[in-house]
Amino acid sequence: MIANRNALVSFLVIIVVALLSGLAFAQNSQYVNVMDTAKASNQLKIFVAAVEAADLGEILNKGQYTIFAPTDEAFAKLPEGKLDRLLQPENKQKLIDILTYHVIPVRLSVDDFREGKSYKTVNGNMLNILFKNPPIIVNKKIQVVSSLAASNAIIYLVDTVILPPEGKPKK
Repeated sequence: MIANRNALVSFLVIIVVALLSGLAFAQNSQYVNVMDTAKASNQLKIFVAAVEAADLGEILNKGQYTIFAPTDEAFAKLPEGKLDRLLQPENKQKLIDILTYHVIPVRLSVDDFREGKSYKTVNGNMLNILFKNPPIIVNKKIQVVSSLAASNAIIYLVDTVILPPEGKPKK
């Protein structure tokens, strides 16, 4: 009788541990913040390095955002040496200006975009989004190739680095 009770208790303990382990796994598989999501992508290594060089990672992990993150292939399209120059400490403000032009300070899903609407970015300039059917087009020529959901943002991977307009005042 005692052996049966011990077996039953052991069985119940195993079930409870298994259920708690499953719950912990389910909680860990939820969306993570922007930087952890970007770091998990094989296509955003340079974007992550640029965000870290600009000290924007902590900011992007707070608040709600729509981020148009250039893929590694997009960064490779920049003129030779431009990325290296941008990553130098003396060019940090220019890097911040470029990266914050890729960020809208509100979380927008595909369903939220309106055809031809412009959205104000964190750096104060406007991005024009064209979307009726896939693909999403940014500033009439930059294509969204994929997307990732983070706990506080939607990251749209783009095929080109979006350079802010030069010489125009911020709106």
